[in-house]
Amino acid sequence: MSDRTGRNDPCPCGSGKKYKKCCMSESDTEAPATWTDGENVRVLVAGDKPTQVEMDTMTKEYQKQIKSSPFWAELVKQYGEEKAEEILSEFKAEIK
Repeated sequence: MSDRTGRNDPCPCGSGKKYKKCCMSESDTEAPATWTDGENVRVLVAGDKPTQVEMDTMTKEYQKQIKSSPFWAELVKQYGEEKAEEILSEFKAEIK
């Protein structure tokens, strides 16, 4: 776990305010982490880069959403179930 003060934590100055409303300067804010999937779909998240477990979870959720979309039906119709599953396995979240 990080020793850094989170933006919603009480300010270490003792004011009782949240850190983000008190002493956090603009230079303390982090740029969002960015990554793309294999098809260059960009995803942004504030804070640290996601862990491998988080990336795997995002990949599974992304693949699940594809399977429940009209795109999946078209993919299966065009390539068949086996080839569609193979194509789907290539849709992965990656850190760039």
